Amino acid sequence: MEEGMAAFHLEQRARGVSPHTVRAQRSDLGKLLDHAQRLRWASWDIPPRTLRGFALELGTRGLDAASQARILSTVRAFFKWLWETHRVPRNPAAGLRNPKQPLRLPAFLTEGESTALLDLPAATDFPSARLAGLLELLYASGLRVSELVGLDLQDLLPGERTLRVLGKGRKERLVPYHSRAEQVLEVYLAHRAAFLAVRTLPPTPALFLNQRGGRLTPTTVRVLLRKALEAAAVRARISPHALRHSFATHLLNRGMDLRAIQELLGHASLSTTQRYTHLGLEELAKTYDKAHPRAHNPQP
Repeated sequence: MEEGMAAFHLEQRARGVSPHTVRAQRSDLGKLLDHAQRLRWASWDIPPRTLRGFALELGTRGLDAASQARILSTVRAFFKWLWETHRVPRNPAAGLRNPKQPLRLPAFLTEGESTALLDLPAATDFPSARLAGLLELLYASGLRVSELVGLDLQDLLPGERTLRVLGKGRKERLVPYHSRAEQVLEVYLAHRAAFLAVRTLPPTPALFLNQRGGRLTPTTVRVLLRKALEAAAVRARISPHALRHSFATHLLNRGMDLRAIQELLGHASLSTTQRYTHLGLEELAKTYDKAHPRAHNPQP
C-alpha cells in the first residue's frame, strides 16, 4: 500500500505539480494510510462504504469542513489514479462527497481603503519604490502573492502593459495592468537598477528583489503589507490576498463581466469566481439599507 502511494507522489512530481501541493497531498494521504493500517485493510481494493468510514472519521477529528474537503479531494485523485493505472479493479472514491461547507466571503478593502493604501508610499528610494510597485501591481492585476514574487523582468511586457503570469498548475496567462501601475513600475525599475549598481550585485531576472539582491519571498511581502496597512491606518488584519479579492470585487461592482474576471484571476472554474457576486450583493444590501426611507423604520 505504501508503494502505491510512493508511485502516486512520484508521478505527481513528474507531471509538474508544485512542491507545496505534493507536500499537502503527502500529508493528506498519510492520514488515509494511518486509517487503513489501523483497520488492517488488506489492499486499496476496498468497497465504497469502507472508504466512507474514513470520511466519517475525519469529521470526528475536529477538522473544519474546508480541511476535510481538501483531504477528500486528494483521496479522490489518488483512487482515480489507482484505477486508471489498473492497480485496483474499481474506483471506490467515485461517489465520495465533500461535507457541506459554509459560505466564507473573502476579506477585501473598500475602494477608499485601497486608495489610501496605494497612495501612501512615496517612492524616494529602493525600499519605498519597491513597496509602491508591488502594492500597485497586486491591486492592478489581481495576482496571487506567489505569482507576484515569481515574476521575472521578461514577464513584464511594457509596450503592451501586460504581464506574463505563471499560475496554479503552471498555467500561463496574460494579465493587463493600467497606466498608473506602469508609471509606478518605471520608477521602481529605475531604483532597482541603481540599487544593483551601487551594491555591485550581479544581474538577476527577478522583478522584485530583497535587500541582498535575491528574489522577494511571499513572507516578506506579507510583512511589508502589514506595515503599510498600519501606516495607512487601514484595517491591519488582512493578507496580501485581500488585494486580489479587492481587485475582483471592485471590477465586478463597476460592471465587468464575471467570465472576464475569471480569466484575469486564472480561476479554472467559474464557481470559484462567483463568490465575488455575494460580496457585491452584500455591499448592495448595505447601500439599500442606508438609502431606503423605510429601512430605518421597520415598525408598522
